[in-house]
Amino acid sequence: MKTPLVLLIFLVLVASGACDDVKYISKRNSVDGCIDWSVDLKEYHVLAGEPVRVKCALFYSYIRTNYTMATNAKLRLIWYKNKGDAEEPITFSGHRLSKEDDSIWFRSAELEDNGFYTCVLRNSTYCMKVSMSMIVEESDEGKCFSRKIRYLEKAEVTHSKMITCRDIDDYLAPYIQPQMKWYKECEDVQWRSSIMVNNTHIWIPEVEEDDAGNYTCELKYGSRLVRRTTELKVTALQTTQPPKVLYPPERQDTVIEITPGMPLSLDCKAFFGYSGENRRPIIYWMKGEKFVEELAGHIKESEVRILREHLGEKEVQLSLTFDAVDETDLANYSCYVENHIGRRSGSAILQKKDMYRLELAGGLGVILLLLGVLTALYKCYNLEILLCYRRHFGSDETEDDNKEYDAYLSYTKVDLDSFGRTSSDEETFALEILPDVLEKHYGYKLFLPDRDLIPSSTYIEDLARSVEQSRRLIIVLTPEFVAKRGWSIFQIETRLHSMLVTGEIKVIMIECTNLKNVINYQEVEALKHTIKVLSIIKWRGPKSNELSSKFWKRVVYEMPAKRRETLSRRQVMDSGEQGLFGDLQTTVSTIAMTTTSASLIPNNDSRHGHHQVALATEIPDYNQMTLPLGGGHMATAAQMRNFCRSYEFHLPTQPPSLSPPLPPASTVQFSTLGHGGRHVYCNIPMTLLNGQGLRAGDWGRRGHTEQYPWKEARSSSEQHICTAHQQRTKL
Repeated sequence: MKTPLVLLIFLVLVASGACDDVKYISKRNSVDGCIDWSVDLKEYHVLAGEPVRVKCALFYSYIRTNYTMATNAKLRLIWYKNKGDAEEPITFSGHRLSKEDDSIWFRSAELEDNGFYTCVLRNSTYCMKVSMSMIVEESDEGKCFSRKIRYLEKAEVTHSKMITCRDIDDYLAPYIQPQMKWYKECEDVQWRSSIMVNNTHIWIPEVEEDDAGNYTCELKYGSRLVRRTTELKVTALQTTQPPKVLYPPERQDTVIEITPGMPLSLDCKAFFGYSGENRRPIIYWMKGEKFVEELAGHIKESEVRILREHLGEKEVQLSLTFDAVDETDLANYSCYVENHIGRRSGSAILQKKDMYRLELAGGLGVILLLLGVLTALYKCYNLEILLCYRRHFGSDETEDDNKEYDAYLSYTKVDLDSFGRTSSDEETFALEILPDVLEKHYGYKLFLPDRDLIPSSTYIEDLARSVEQSRRLIIVLTPEFVAKRGWSIFQIETRLHSMLVTGEIKVIMIECTNLKNVINYQEVEALKHTIKVLSIIKWRGPKSNELSSKFWKRVVYEMPAKRRETLSRRQVMDSGEQGLFGDLQTTVSTIAMTTTSASLIPNNDSRHGHHQVALATEIPDYNQMTLPLGGGHMATAAQMRNFCRSYEFHLPTQPPSLSPPLPPASTVQFSTLGHGGRHVYCNIPMTLLNGQGLRAGDWGRRGHTEQYPWKEARSSSEQHICTAHQQRTKL
């Protein structure tokens, strides 16, 4: 009587136990009278070394009964482990693996425990079975989780999200608070204040992009740990718009000129907002109303390529390729993109390329490139280009202008206080380098006041006439020259000031250094504003002395344009001098010089009424030589180089009866013939020898018409100073 009763109870359990809320289960045919429910969709994930409980799914998803009721109905629960197609009964040792009611407990799961476990509920007549899958994985290196068995959660940015510690019910004791801890990327982090962290969950009220990552909950279960990891993937907000075509632009036809017979790749780029994980971008090309599949075989679509992706939003590209474009391919092609909200498109029109316009564009490009190159060359070499043009095609500025000098150099003033003092680089440049290079190297004729101006009672008028006879006025501004106001005459003297204001003469102002902190510099600035035609050139120290520097090119460009002339005999003689052409900074080595004065003239020479040249039997060292001047002053080599010039020539035999003419009374000329036929010519103002030379600016304090005192102090003996005999012979 018991058997029919048990069978009735079992059939009632089966009939009433068909679970409506179970997952999709594939029921197989009965084998040997046992109903096989195949494999349950629930999988058990566990890290190696952690405990896990595998429960028989029959009591939770397939029949409406529990383990106690089944045992009361005399049904047995038997466990098997699947090994291939065979099912092997499990032997429970009780140490690492044990059976507890409807479950199998693994105290410490190992990698060898991977596989399927089948639970069979049966008696001698009827049976039912189902299989469960268990996956055991090692932790990733350096991590507390395995990427293969973590859970996945998604959250839209700015929305709220709760992350729970999943599948831990079997490890929680009733009415006891579990000991749990949360980690992010396996690290104990400092959560921001808005995030609420509880034992079993984490609440994020407003998700941010940085919240994406791996969250691990850790639960202590006896002497072991149970860990569950959830990956949070943050996405953009769900889009509410159709995709956007980036190229070809929407609502605008793009014309593409092509050459028939050439290959072509037509790209379509589009932006897709976040539409969900399972929605792929839909993008395709059409020619008119035809899909690409309907076109000729030489036209193909490439694979969809994702160019960029961020928070689920994607920029994709689809290319339409032509092996060789035919005339029939010249048409309108449209790229369509769509999602569950709508569709958009962009169009491209293929046209045959106009070769005439192509050649025109190429020629224009070459012209623009050439202009760019020429502009760059002009900016880099503008001085060289202008000088070359002026040298070959420019007119001669010196023709028919009735002017004697190319430039008047305003600097070479004699300052008695400077004797015995070492010359600075600026003074050496102004007194020696500048005039020597312009005269000897470039062939200009300069007017140097201390060399070429013969003092007279009308000094100011003579100075003004000298400026008028010059094509340029060069003012060299050094700190010493500015401080002593050597340029004041050009502001105070009426005629010179008028020439500057009206532009009768072009002024070249050479600044040797930064003069802003020099006294009287404000007056220099006022002078610059007074000059109508002015060019300012910066001298940047000894490096500017190189003949190849831009400084000399700028100076020559500002000087008068003139055709090169054949060097005169005098210039040929000058070119043989020891000067600046080897090295502009090298001091002239030595010259020979013998001075004669009234006290040194032999008495027997006076009867002839003429003065003879005293020949030096020994050439003194020019660098060691000093010249006694009036007033107790001595002229050293630095000052002597301003007055002396040397020439080499052969001295012909001359009758003793011939005597040289006397020089002007305002200067003393020394001349000597040293070894090798070197003739030294020195022209020194009488004012220096008398010791009564005026300092720079003294004329302004004494008045324009004051007579120079050297004329009144001239003694009779000074009238008989011996002069140099400069031989004029043919080379």
